[in-house]
Amino acid sequence: MEDAIDAFINIKYVGARFDGGQLPLDVLSDLQALEDILTTFARDLWLSRHDRERMPNGFPSWFKFSLTGVGDGSAIPLLRLDIADDVQPQLIGHHERRDLMRDAELEFAKVLRAANTPECEVILSPTQIRNFNRFLTNLKPGELFNYTSPSADAGTTAEIISLDVEKRNRFLKSVKPTYETRLQGKARLKTVDENGTLRFITTERKDISLIDSTVRAHEYGANIGSYYEYDLTVRCRHDDSVKEVLTIHDLSLVDHPLINAIETMETLRDGWLDGHGKAVPENVRNNAKSFISAAKETPPFYAAAPTEEGGILLEFTVSNWDYGIEFNSDDTITFFGIDLESDKEMWENFSIQNLPQLIDRVILAIVDHE
Repeated sequence: MEDAIDAFINIKYVGARFDGGQLPLDVLSDLQALEDILTTFARDLWLSRHDRERMPNGFPSWFKFSLTGVGDGSAIPLLRLDIADDVQPQLIGHHERRDLMRDAELEFAKVLRAANTPECEVILSPTQIRNFNRFLTNLKPGELFNYTSPSADAGTTAEIISLDVEKRNRFLKSVKPTYETRLQGKARLKTVDENGTLRFITTERKDISLIDSTVRAHEYGANIGSYYEYDLTVRCRHDDSVKEVLTIHDLSLVDHPLINAIETMETLRDGWLDGHGKAVPENVRNNAKSFISAAKETPPFYAAAPTEEGGILLEFTVSNWDYGIEFNSDDTITFFGIDLESDKEMWENFSIQNLPQLIDRVILAIVDHE
């Protein structure tokens, strides 16, 4: 059983090639891309509303698009939408399927509006980026693709949204994909604003902003500079930066004695070592704390001390080896070790940008001596 919607979506091609209701064969691929755009929006909307990760079996059969003709007035593709009504009705009923595709059309309209606004950031899933890359590929200079959105009521003028070659290309260059994932780790609380937005700094993701409605903002304000253990479901951009925090599973203040010891070094001033010794700058303290938070498999450090040159030295032992990790004011890090039972020694330099490689090297040294 099927429900059919004739003239489902109001689209029109404008240009000399389309006069008299002509529809060149090279634009037929647009209609396949449009079907994929709408069904992908429908899928994403359904998954979000039902809090599921996978669609029910048979989803590809829910909707079927057909070209039933071409209207005059340039070329107006007449598209028919057939909605299956007998596929797992217990999961999604007839009316919900119809409304779902209507909502998918509204999402399509939002994207077209954004494409007409140069300063607007457009964010799509990787699948939708592929779909839109296939859409209007053969549109030529001087031609238009028009979409007329449904009127909200009888007294409202229908909105016509147009795309030309220039707008399409600009839109595709600006679009950004996103994906959802779960993140766990440690981060330092950088700021708290008057709206309660917390900004955390991490080594891997640069920064994460969120609002924790379960805790008053001033309680976080008292812990600026402290480290928190986080467990979050987030939406990320294509470069892995966090765009939005969707769910806070856990956000707990880290009581780390070594981090606390490093934070006390903020009070050191030039001359702290019997008239010698430079103050430990903020970047050195942050680099040392970032290492401690990111490195999960290091043994206990037996010392964390400021150096005369304004650095921080962390020391630990493994078997007969005594190791040190020195964080310098120029954002370099020196990893060195001495074999207490021989004359062997090692010495390697890293930059803060290579922090993951340093962590891997420290872990390797531990494994080699265990």
